[in-house]
Amino acid sequence: MQRFVPVPSDLQPWLMAAVVVDAPAELAQSHFPAMVSSMLVVRLAGQVSCRGEPVPPSAWMSASTTATVYEHGGPVRAVGLVLQPEAAAALFASARGLVNTLQPLAELAGPRWAEVEHEVRAAGDDGARLTVLCQFIRQLVAPPSPCEARRQQARALLHAASDNASASGQRMGLSTRQFERRFVAHWGMAPKQFQVIARLNSTLGSALAAPGSTVVELAADQGYYDQSHMARDVRRLAGHPLQTLVQGTRSPLTAHWPLQVGAQTQPPQPVEPTRRR
Repeated sequence: MQRFVPVPSDLQPWLMAAVVVDAPAELAQSHFPAMVSSMLVVRLAGQVSCRGEPVPPSAWMSASTTATVYEHGGPVRAVGLVLQPEAAAALFASARGLVNTLQPLAELAGPRWAEVEHEVRAAGDDGARLTVLCQFIRQLVAPPSPCEARRQQARALLHAASDNASASGQRMGLSTRQFERRFVAHWGMAPKQFQVIARLNSTLGSALAAPGSTVVELAADQGYYDQSHMARDVRRLAGHPLQTLVQGTRSPLTAHWPLQVGAQTQPPQPVEPTRRR
């Protein structure tokens, strides 16, 4: 089945988690909510399609602004890394500004990827495969790589997009329109849209990490006007009501396994304080 694997501490600025997918033929779909993070995935067996198009055997799944359904063809086995939101464009310059995108890793990472993919497929077990992927990231960010500088630039944009920064006029010396254009060029979505999706991700993580909390408490903690506001966002951006998503993660065989795996991670970090919308 699907499982979460912790990432090495030195890569935590870049990676949220490692994932092993072993889906039987009975599991015909995978349902992902809108996400501000992205993934690197190497599929070892089976076929997967999205919106009628085949997913490349090794692919980068970008951040997304809508819920996404992946269709399976037979048993599916894969390994992957979940990237921190600011990591994708820092690691791969061509990922800047892309959302709702599936891109072959050979195109994203360039010629070096062929050798990495060969090592992943030749490895003896899933742990060894994930080690190869982690080492690939480690090599990308090793000095004198520009990746860390690009990651800090992305974090500066996120900080400047927070309501605290905008209220105090700390928007990198740019007008509101100039700042929003720069943010969209980097993240592929407007600051408000990013904040709404980040809040959704935090809400889903909190709901799964603390299933005993009431819906009213969850909505208040996440900064929604009320539970109806939260319910609309969850249905719109995750594709299903919150109760359906939470109940789905309790089944050993579920199309909502991405949330099930996410429940095994550390509790989500709080989103930057935002005004209720």
